[in-house]
Amino acid sequence: MNLYIKTLNRLFETLPSIADSEAIKGHDKARAEIMTAYEHLDKAMTRLVIDNV
Repeated sequence: MNLYIKTLNRLFETLPSIADSEAIKGHDKARAEIMTAYEHLDKAMTRLVIDNV
């Protein structure tokens, strides 16, 4: 796994925790945007992994 994929994976693993954090509670739009970013990042990482196989 190259450095870019490792970096993206670290962000991917962190986003749900950020979305569920105390700081985000009460900010439904921000949470939705974070989870949308999570979904987009998942798709991008899948494409990167497939392209690098």
